[in-house]
This record gives sequence, structure tokens and C-alpha cells, in this order.
Amino acid sequence: MADQDLITYARDAASRGDDLFALLGTDATASESDIRRAFRRKALTAHPDKAGDAYDPALYGRLERSRDVLINPEAREAYDSGMRAVLQKKMQLEQMTEKRRRMVEDLERREAEAAKRARREGAQSQAHDAERRAMAERGRAKMEEMRRLREEAEVRERLAREKQEANVAAASAERKQETTAVPAPQDDGRPMPATTAAAVVDDYDERIAELERRLKESQQRKAEKQQRKEERKAEKKERKEKKKKAESPQASGNAPGEKIPTNNNPLPSPPPPLPTAAEPQADEDKVSKQPAEATPPPTSQPGGGDPPKASDRFASTLARLRAAQAKKDEENRRKAEEAAAAP
Repeated sequence: MADQDLITYARDAASRGDDLFALLGTDATASESDIRRAFRRKALTAHPDKAGDAYDPALYGRLERSRDVLINPEAREAYDSGMRAVLQKKMQLEQMTEKRRRMVEDLERREAEAAKRARREGAQSQAHDAERRAMAERGRAKMEEMRRLREEAEVRERLAREKQEANVAAASAERKQETTAVPAPQDDGRPMPATTAAAVVDDYDERIAELERRLKESQQRKAEKQQRKEERKAEKKERKEKKKKAESPQASGNAPGEKIPTNNNPLPSPPPPLPTAAEPQADEDKVSKQPAEATPPPTSQPGGGDPPKASDRFASTLARLRAAQAKKDEENRRKAEEAAAAP
């Protein structure tokens, strides 16, 4: 055992009032050789090889420590000093009166309790500090996890945005390629290829069909709106007439108890149905076969009559477009024939 450990053990034993000399069976005047002989005598009964089943490890350990303390000069000096202080204090207590002794004992008990409480509070404070450090560590770990999740979310959002932009750019490039893939009609006298002419005609037909659809939807909405307006006017007028007849039955030539005739006039008839998609298409096919000169321009009716309807204006415009296309096809065909006949 190290010297410092022996000195600490000697001080603790003196503070507890343990008599190490009595434990070894000697007195305070014993020399080092006397202490060794006394330990060997005690070991004859306390050693595990000699004691057998009656072996007490705690007693044998105390004997060894007592021997080590008493044969070490520094440890024995610390023990003697502590024992002298204990003996002196004991003598002082014996010389005190009973009342004063109780006060001193109570004070010592309070001091011991205070020291014990301080140690307990210190242990609790250490536990609280450890808990606070653990909570702070958990908070930092949680913040780090939240930061990592936020960064991952930002990365996913950025990748999704880049992917969407790439898709939009690819779609735009594809539409641009499709648009540039259809060549414009040739006006330099050369015949237009069959595939190009078919693509132009299909696109032209699609645009016309879209215009027809939009025009029909607009006319239908207007007709429905006008019909609802007429119905509201008729209902409002009928309510006014009923109210007026109910307020003045004498003015209408009826008796007070006579039943007032009601206006059973039907509501105004709805506007005629719009032409279907097949009818304008048949008219367009007929008009497209006629030359451009056969299509008369729209003229206003004499006498300041009503202007032509929207369907008539659209039909005339469609007829002019078809006639112009037919004329252009005729010129291209004529130029192709002249080019083929030329040497």
C-alpha cells in the first residue's frame, strides 16, 4: 500500500477512534519488531490457512492495514496525532458538565448532518449537472438532425425543380422542332411536296375546326344568356301585373270576389338551334369547289335593314378562305405543269 494511502487510512482510523494497538494485542510503546511479532501471533488464528471455515476476510484485512500503518513512520505519526486529538477531546468532554456535554454533542451531530447533507447536495448537483449536459447534448443532436433533414429537403426540392425545368425545356425544344419541321409553302414556282402540302392542309383544317368550335360555344352562351334574360323579364312583368290587379280590382272591371284572369301567354320561344358541325363542313366543301370570283362579297341590306348574323359572316369568311386556297392550289398546279412542259 502506498504511503499516502496509509496516511489517509491512519487519519480515518484515528477520527473513528479505532485502537490499532489493541487490535494487534500490543500497546502504544511497542516497537516495529514488537508490532511484527504481534501480527504473526494474530495471523496464527486469523490467516485463511489456519482459520479454515472461521476465516474472516474483513478482520484479516484490518490486521494487515494496522500492521502497515504502525510500522510506517509517517503513517504512525499521523495516527498518533489523531489519537491524541481524540483523547484530548474526550478528556475535555469528561470535564464538562452534563448540560454542556449535551450541547457539544448536539453541535457535533448537527455538523455531521450538515456535512452529510452537503455531500448529498453535492451529489445531487453533480447529477443535475450531468442531466443538464445530457439534455443539452440531446438538444444539439436534435438540432443537427433537423438541420440535416432541412438540407435534404432543400436538395430534393432543388432536384425536382431542375427536373421540371429540364422537362419544360425538352418539351419546348420538341415543340420547336415540330414547328420547324413543317416547311412553309413554296412561292418560287416549284411544286410543293405532297407530305408538306398534306401537313399544311391538316393544320389549316384543325384551325378552322377550332374556330368553328369557339364560335358555336360563344353563340350558345349568348343564346342561353338572352333566354334567361327574357325569362326574368317575363316573370317580373307577370308579377307586376298580378300585383297591380290585386291592388285595384275595381279598375279592372271585376267584382271584389271575382277571380282575376291571369296572363297565360307562353314565354318567348328560344332562338333557333345552332348549326351542327356537319352542316358548316358540307357548306364549306361546296364553297371550296367554286372559283374565287364566284363568291360575292357581303353586302348590306337596302333600306338600313338588320346586319347579317354571325353565322352568315363566318360562312362567307370561310368561303373566301376556301376559294383563296383553291386558287393557290390551281396556280401551283399550273406552274408545275409549265415547269414539266418546259425543255
